[in-house]
Amino acid sequence: MITIVLADDEKLIRAGLKKILLDTIDIPLEIIEAKNGEEALQACKEKKPEILITDIRMPVMDGVELMKNISAMEEKQKPAIIVLSGYDDFSYAKAAIQSGALSYILKPVDKKELCAAVNSAIMNCLKEEKEQNEEKFRQIIEKGRLDGVSGLPEITVKNGLRCIVIYGRNSAQALEAVMQGRRYYVVEQTKNSVLIVYPFDGVEVQYAASYLDTYIVGISGPADDYSMLRTMRRQAVTAAMQAFFDTETGKLRERERCGGLYYWENDNHINEFTALDEIYEKMISHCDLATPDEVQKDIDALFGCFNDNAKLNSETLYYLYRKITSNLFSRYPGYTDSDMYLHIKSIMIENIFEYANLSEWQSSVLDYAVYLAALLKQDTKESPYITEALAFIKTHFKKNINMAMVANQVSVNYTWFSEKFKEHTGVNFNEYLKRLRIEEAKNLLEKGCYKVYEVAERCGFSDVKYFMKIFREETGMSPTEWSKKHES
Repeated sequence: MITIVLADDEKLIRAGLKKILLDTIDIPLEIIEAKNGEEALQACKEKKPEILITDIRMPVMDGVELMKNISAMEEKQKPAIIVLSGYDDFSYAKAAIQSGALSYILKPVDKKELCAAVNSAIMNCLKEEKEQNEEKFRQIIEKGRLDGVSGLPEITVKNGLRCIVIYGRNSAQALEAVMQGRRYYVVEQTKNSVLIVYPFDGVEVQYAASYLDTYIVGISGPADDYSMLRTMRRQAVTAAMQAFFDTETGKLRERERCGGLYYWENDNHINEFTALDEIYEKMISHCDLATPDEVQKDIDALFGCFNDNAKLNSETLYYLYRKITSNLFSRYPGYTDSDMYLHIKSIMIENIFEYANLSEWQSSVLDYAVYLAALLKQDTKESPYITEALAFIKTHFKKNINMAMVANQVSVNYTWFSEKFKEHTGVNFNEYLKRLRIEEAKNLLEKGCYKVYEVAERCGFSDVKYFMKIFREETGMSPTEWSKKHES
């Protein structure tokens, strides 16, 4: 609803203007009448209207003084001002312009001119409100929670919210034709993609066959809570990734991926990606020592985690995509931030829907990994103490070692070693040591012949409770659950 304060000292004029607006403007209006500038100013402070329509000549406080007071208000609380005047006097028009008035209308008021000015003010208000809400939605997706975000629009439809992602050339420009006047909020936008949130009224958005020949459309499940925005975004993007798989066989499309409409459905889903995580961590653990052929095998193993179900494959692909773009790209900041090839390649890989098929995307990931491995190996040659340090850690990680001990072992300054170690491995010393120990713990637990406290001792953990806590944080399972899962 749009609130309008209507200020004029003549009751009949106020009544006439009010009737014109209520009969002509096609959205709900709340019109508050004021017989002078003082009443109008008070109403603006209390009701915070979107629009103020004011006469110039009024008792107690005239329109010029009223506009000066409005100008002094906080930016967010200022209404759009439309000035009415029976005097064709430049001084009044000048005062209105200086106060930021949207329109200056002479009396007797022309009905069309008034409605055009009010509609223009309403459109500006709605556009500004829409942009503010879009920014709020972006904050929620970024944070994953509602903390610090207030003033969200109420969901007035019983079916809640939906999220739609569209991929294709100039998709944002083609969006309006699809939405056909529906209210929606653009949350993310690039040259060839757009992600929107919209109130779902129970009627599905219609897409022409020709549109789906050109664009990939992914649609999330419904939600009635703004805190679910990040989840809806993931669902929409995951649904769209079905485009890379044959919907009948579930297999990778060998030819160019095609457009289409893909829904997230609340049926069977993958709850954990342990196998993929293990392959990925194995690749990362020896990335600095791997040959191109070994990197090729690791990448092939990662992309060998797909099955014959297109919907489940899209979930695996999304998880793999996030693993690469959120972990691999940020793991070695000393290289990814400074090397132009890695930087450009990472941007290309992030735009996964720009690739004709998944094989092309896999090739780009392989190129990135091989190049990164070559950089790491070259750095190892230039800093031989890193190689020596890594060999020492892998031999003694089951013992009570620390970074000072390792730095001393390779005869390098502690601070210098710390910086170079993180630059080379992508993580600090304690994180690297913890991962080695957790990997060894997984191997011992899978054998099924050791008790939990024995595994903790054999992996370098002196406190079994701390070991259990860290193990759950890293794997999402307790040591016992991990052991039982791998009994076979």
